[in-house]
Amino acid sequence: MMKMNKWTMALAAAGVVSLSSVAQAQEAAAGADALAASTTLTGYVSSSYTAADSTKGPEGYFRSNEDNNRFALDVVSLTLASAQGAGEYATGYTVQLWAGDAAGDIDTNESGAAGDASTVELMQANIDLRLPIGNGLDLKVGQMGTVVGAETYDYNANAFYTRSFAFNAEPTHHTGILASYQLTDDLSVSVGLANSTTTATTNDKVDGGNATLVALSYTTPDSLGVLAGTELYYGGVLGAAIAAANDREQDTHFLSASVPVPVEGLSYSVGVTIVDRDDADGQNNGNTNITSHYLGYALSEDLTLNVRYEHGNVNSGTTPQSFLWASNIDGLESLSVGLDYALWDNVTSRVEWRQDSGDNLQDQEVVALNLVYSWF
Repeated sequence: MMKMNKWTMALAAAGVVSLSSVAQAQEAAAGADALAASTTLTGYVSSSYTAADSTKGPEGYFRSNEDNNRFALDVVSLTLASAQGAGEYATGYTVQLWAGDAAGDIDTNESGAAGDASTVELMQANIDLRLPIGNGLDLKVGQMGTVVGAETYDYNANAFYTRSFAFNAEPTHHTGILASYQLTDDLSVSVGLANSTTTATTNDKVDGGNATLVALSYTTPDSLGVLAGTELYYGGVLGAAIAAANDREQDTHFLSASVPVPVEGLSYSVGVTIVDRDDADGQNNGNTNITSHYLGYALSEDLTLNVRYEHGNVNSGTTPQSFLWASNIDGLESLSVGLDYALWDNVTSRVEWRQDSGDNLQDQEVVALNLVYSWF
């Protein structure tokens, strides 16, 4: 039985209110309280200082020619979410907003026209649904992050402040539906359909065009000995129509492996990004191939050393984000070395040195200082 205070009982006895209306109001309030209890607000603030040669700006990676030789408020990220439960028809949602200079680079406006970008952008907004099929089929519907790549937009999710060349060659967002299923404890698969886009502008889609999303994740069994526990991943964005010509398509493939290292505190992973663009007759129109190596070593409880080394080639026609050059890059090499020191609670404090070179790419070198405060 619902509890009612003496004033509510008195009003009900006088006929001012009905007991049924009071009960409905209390049920609605209880439902609102339950919803509020399941909703979380998380986020972070990222600020930085980047030093570069003042006579030339670095190029080729996310925000490479921005905020050089000055302080910057990169972004304020706010995420409102409700985690999906364990029930057969469990639901959840995620809404993430970016505010600040870096937000304009993701440009989620539909037209994607120059000048449309805002300092407040929608990073993601999707609904999680479960269907009682087998072990449970999970659906993600709406605007979501891509299934390819080792790095993300979020400053607090990457080991480095600057992004890789591979990140700049990959699509970043999709609007559509993604279905995920856990086949075994070690093997999962995801398949989806999204609007065709090969750019960082999420909704700059080709009318009537769709891209297929595919992801496979597998962890090797104990029977493989030294290779046991290796995490293997494949992600693909396939058949994305090119905005300027509907008779052409672009495929993006990403393969990665996180290999256990028999040294305490040491981690290693490698990722390969392949972007393949075809002409109308199916002939290859040039591709991008970048291999990215990541090494991390905990020097102490609070201090971590991170190293990223990239090599490969970039075809300027296959890069979805802005490159400043019109020529291809062969012999690309990029080395980033960073130190991450946990001086304050909830704060990522890092210093990073980076050097890039390659044919048709001027040698470039930067040093970046970055602070990220995250709340959970």
